[in-house]
Order: sequence, then structure tokens, then C-alpha cells
Amino acid sequence: MRQLIYLAVALLLIVTVAYAKEDEDQVTYSDFTLNIGDRIDIGDYRAELIEIQSVKDGIAVMRISKVNGALDEQRAFLQNSANNFDGGSDSGGITITVTDIFDDQSAKVRVEYKESLGTAKKRASERPAVALNVPILSVQKSFDKNHISVGDEVKVTITVKNIGTGRAQDIKAEDLPPLPEFSYVVGYPPKIKDALDPGESDSAVYVMNAVKEGSIRVPAVQVSYTDSKKNVKSNNSEPFNILINPKSKANLILTLRPSGPIIVDGKGMLNVSLYNQGEASATRVNVEGDIKPSDGLVAADLDKSFFEILPGAVENYSIELSGKKPGNYTVTLRSSFLGGDGAMIQEGRAEVVVLDREYKYLYLLLIIPVIIIVAWMYKRYREYKY
Repeated sequence: MRQLIYLAVALLLIVTVAYAKEDEDQVTYSDFTLNIGDRIDIGDYRAELIEIQSVKDGIAVMRISKVNGALDEQRAFLQNSANNFDGGSDSGGITITVTDIFDDQSAKVRVEYKESLGTAKKRASERPAVALNVPILSVQKSFDKNHISVGDEVKVTITVKNIGTGRAQDIKAEDLPPLPEFSYVVGYPPKIKDALDPGESDSAVYVMNAVKEGSIRVPAVQVSYTDSKKNVKSNNSEPFNILINPKSKANLILTLRPSGPIIVDGKGMLNVSLYNQGEASATRVNVEGDIKPSDGLVAADLDKSFFEILPGAVENYSIELSGKKPGNYTVTLRSSFLGGDGAMIQEGRAEVVVLDREYKYLYLLLIIPVIIIVAWMYKRYREYKY
């Protein structure tokens, strides 16, 4: 009887130890985000992320090794595909799965193992990460002017530069959508070189004409490209706002200033001023005029022309006038020009007086003072006489 009791106790102890050992060797897992060069340490195992072979296809390369050298293997891991080493986690080894690939420099890795191996730990790379053969394209979009009015021609420049370390291929630039506030003159859509080496850049230029006023949002340029592993990448410029002002116009102010009255057979001057107080240049400026009445006042040349008068600029000139017959005369000048809104006309007038010569009264200018002096002397003489 006593022997049976001892046997039962022994069996109970064996079962208890077996269950305890089974609990100790349960399979667990840990997730880590690894950059290239980082590794996971679990027991004697080392799992290092070597490179991201393809973001598009979900392929990463890892090196799995053991401290004692019994295992040293570099393998390509397909995303979400488990890879067993030394029989996998169920057999006392480890199971590695790449669960996510963020970019060409980092991935999320799951390691499964039995608890008896200890705690999995991440070890950051001791060497600086060097991205080899990784193209990075910077994209810029710019207008050649900040102040735009309806009718203005605008030059747009798209600049793409490879600031990375690898060759960028299959480059495509999409500058969409076309803006309804502009008409596209030449060069659109922009074309960029198909491939750019590190440090190389390329530009595309196209020309637009502003046709509608208002505030608009200029969209970003989207540039897509691939690296040497055919991973598709993209970058874009920054969008920005511009204001298209109403069409600029020229405004010529025509001013006429005569030098004063003119006597018959005498000469005078008519000073003319053309001031452009508008915001656009006045071009093909032609000045013509007439005098009414048409006889009695003669102008040397009323007609004048200018190729261009810039905004804020003034053109001054003088016209010689000759008086032939006394009277009041009206000089009218008309300036025609192109000023941003088709042909325009401005008009100016001046009154000019021609005086007759009065020779018969000129002698009074000498006689009157003499008479005054003689009268004063006679008066004094009489006062002293009496």
C-alpha cells in the first residue's frame, strides 16, 4: 500500500514538472520597427535589416545569424510571409516575418520565439545610415513676375533637381489642371528629361497669357519617378496664390500752355506736355492739331509723334506761333495712342490772343511825362513870383 502511495506522488510530481516546463516554453512574439542596419537580439539569434529591395513588391533583405556561428544566412523576405530558422518558433528556433515596409529605409518586423529564449531586444545600428542609390527629386514651380494684369504674358518655369544619391528614371511631370484664367501660348505641357543622375537638374518653360482677373490658387506640379529597383516615388512643388489685376491702361494727359499774347507779325510759343498717369505704356503716340479761325495765327508744326511713353513719364515740346491778324484763336491738339485697351484719343485746347500794333499812340509814352514836368515847374514858378 505504501508503495502505491509513493508511486502516485512520483507521477504527480512528474506531471507537474512537465506542465511547468510546457508553460515556460510557450511561444510569444515581439514587433519592432527597424531602420537599415538595426537588428533584433533574442537568445543567441541576431536578425539584422540589410536593405529594402523593393517597396512596391514588398521585399526586404535580412541577415539571420547565431553568436556561435552555427547559423549565418542572408535572405530576401517577402512581406507578410513567415520565415523559419532552426525549425521555427514551435521547435525552439525563431520565426521572422516582415509585416510592413514603410519606405526604402525602414520596415516593421515580427519575431516569434519561445519564452525560454529570453526577451527580444532591438539594437540600433552603430554606423550612420547611408542610403545608396536612392534618388530624391526636388520640384519647384515659379512665375517670372509677381504683379500680373489681364493681358500680361507670364513665363512659368518648372525646375527638377536630383538631390539624392541614385539615378532617377522614368521621370514624368504633371502640371494639372490647366488654369482657365490663362491662355497657354507655347511650351505646355512641360517636358522634363526622362532620367537625372545625382546632382543633375532640368527645367521646362512655358508661356501663358492672363485672360481673366481674380485671385487664383496655382496647383502644385506632381513629378513621379522610379529608382534602380523600379520602386515608384513622387514629389511635388508647393502650391501658391496669385492675383490677376484688371487690364492695365495708359492715360495720357495733354496740357497746352501759351507763352502769352502775340502782336501782329510777332512770335510766341505754345508749350505742350504729354503725361502718362496710367499703369500701361502709351505706344504709337501721334499728335495732330488745328487752329480756328484758320487764318491769322500760324503754327510751325502742330504734328508730333512718339514711339512710347512709359507709365509716369512726361514728354514736353514747344510749337512756334506767328501772329498775322489780330483776334482770338483756339488751338486744338488731339493725341491718339495704343494704351492697353485698344486705340485711345485725348484732346487739349488753348486760347491764343493776337494783338494789333498801335503806332499812333506810342508818342504819348514820351509826351505825357514832359507835359507833367513842365506843368509842375510852371506852378512852382508862380508860387515864388508872388
